[in-house]
Amino acid sequence: MEDSVMLKFEGVHTGYGSKEVIKGFTADIHKGEFVGLIGSNGTGKSTLLKCLSGLLPITGGRIVVGGRDNAGLKQRERSQMVAVVPQSFDIDYDFTAEDIVLMGRNPYLSYKDRESAEDYRIVEQAMKMTKTLGFRGRMFNELSGGEKQRVIIARAIAQEPDIILLDEPTSALDVHHQIEVMELIDQLNKNDHMTVVAVLHDINLASRYCGRLIMIQGGRVVADGPPADVVIERNLKQLYNMKMLVRENAVFEKPEIVPIRVLEGEEARNPLHIHVICGGSGASKVIEELDDMGHRVTAGVINEGSDDWLVCKSLNLDIVGERPFTTISMEKQQENLKLMQDADIVLIADVPFGLGNVNNLEGLETLDAEIYLHANCLNNDFTEGRLKACLNKIREKKTVVEIGDHDEFLEILQQR
Repeated sequence: MEDSVMLKFEGVHTGYGSKEVIKGFTADIHKGEFVGLIGSNGTGKSTLLKCLSGLLPITGGRIVVGGRDNAGLKQRERSQMVAVVPQSFDIDYDFTAEDIVLMGRNPYLSYKDRESAEDYRIVEQAMKMTKTLGFRGRMFNELSGGEKQRVIIARAIAQEPDIILLDEPTSALDVHHQIEVMELIDQLNKNDHMTVVAVLHDINLASRYCGRLIMIQGGRVVADGPPADVVIERNLKQLYNMKMLVRENAVFEKPEIVPIRVLEGEEARNPLHIHVICGGSGASKVIEELDDMGHRVTAGVINEGSDDWLVCKSLNLDIVGERPFTTISMEKQQENLKLMQDADIVLIADVPFGLGNVNNLEGLETLDAEIYLHANCLNNDFTEGRLKACLNKIREKKTVVEIGDHDEFLEILQQR
C-alpha cells in the first residue's frame, strides 16, 4: 500500500570520490516494519543510512521520506522525522545521561529557545522506556557500553521520529547487552509501531528480531523478504566464503547460521570414499572434518531433520534419508548398501541403536570396505539383542575395528 510507505529508495547511487558503493538500490519500507540490512563488509549498508540521514549526498536516483524528497529536506525537518542511533557515540565534554537524551529535543528548538516542561516530560518518558531514568544524573562517559547505548536510543525516542535508523547498535556490546538492546528496539517496534531500519552484521540477531531482511551485495539488493526466505544457504554463499550450517532455531522458529570454518584444514594425501552410518547428532563433527580433509563422504540411512542430516545436506553430501521418526526399511537399507558399495571405509559412528535404525547394519558383511565401529555404540544398545547379532554376522566375514572416539579414527586415517 503506497500510503503506508515511510521510506522509498528509487535506484539510489552514491559513493566516496570516484568509488561507487551503492549501485541502484531500490526498496520500499512501510510504516511499522522492522527491517534489517544485512551483507558482508563493504556492501554499502552503512553508506545507505548516511544517505538517508543527510550525511552523504546521492549521485543518482531518489530517496523519499514520508512522501517528501529527502534531498529537499532541511536538517531540522529531517531530524523531526528520522532519528539515528550510531555504532558508538563519544563526547569529550561532561554531560549527564539526561543531558544527552535532552539533545533529542534540539530539532524542535531554535537557537534562542530553552527546553520547556513538555520537553522534559518527553525526555523522562523516553528514559523510562529505556530503563535509563535511574542514572539520569550520572556522567555519560562513566556509563557502561550497554548503558550508553540505551541512553542513545532514549535520545532517539525523545526526537519523536517516525523512523529510527540503527547502524550496528550491538557491535561493541557483550551478549547480555546485545539481547537487551535488541529487545528494547523490538518493543519500540511492536508496542509503539515505530518503523525501524537497522544495519546488522549478526545474521542470527537479524533473523530473530527483524520481520524483514534486505540482503545487499555490491550496492544492490540480492534478497528481500522474511528471514525464512532470505537466510538460506544459496543467498549466504553469495556473501560469505566459508562453511556454515543453516538451520531453524527451535525456540524462536527462525533460521540461524552455525559458522563452521573459513580456513581449510590439511588435505588427505590419498582421499578415500568413507561412508558414515550415523543419526542424531553424534557424527556431525567427524563428517565435517572428513569432508574438509578432502575425502568423499557419504552417509545413511539418516532420519530427515536430525543434526547429522542437516550437516550432510549443508555440505551437499550424497546420503540416503528417511522420514523423521520412521523405522529404517530394508528398501532404504538396500539404497544405503548401493551408496557404500565402492566405499574404502565404513564408519559406524557414535549413534544409539534401537529397533528403528539397527537395519543400517544389515548387509555390511558383503562389502569390501574396512569397517570401524565407535565403541560407545555398544553402551547405547536398545535393540533387544539385534545389534550384537548384526555385529557377530559381520565379524564372521570381516574384521571390525573398534575405536574409542572419532579423534582416534582421524588419527588412524592420518597414519595411513
